[in-house]
Amino acid sequence: MDADVIMKIAGLLITGGAIYGGIRADLRAMHERISDVKESAALAHRRLDQLTGVRT
Repeated sequence: MDADVIMKIAGLLITGGAIYGGIRADLRAMHERISDVKESAALAHRRLDQLTGVRT
């Protein structure tokens, strides 16, 4: 194989790996934000229940 072809293949593999890693990081961050929002909503519901006198 020509050195130029090997360099292009290596570049494509590195680029693909970087894109894959970026997507994984974005998904992980999204799941963390969703967990934070769920916790915040649960806390807000508890506070509203306390204000309205609802027992759970």
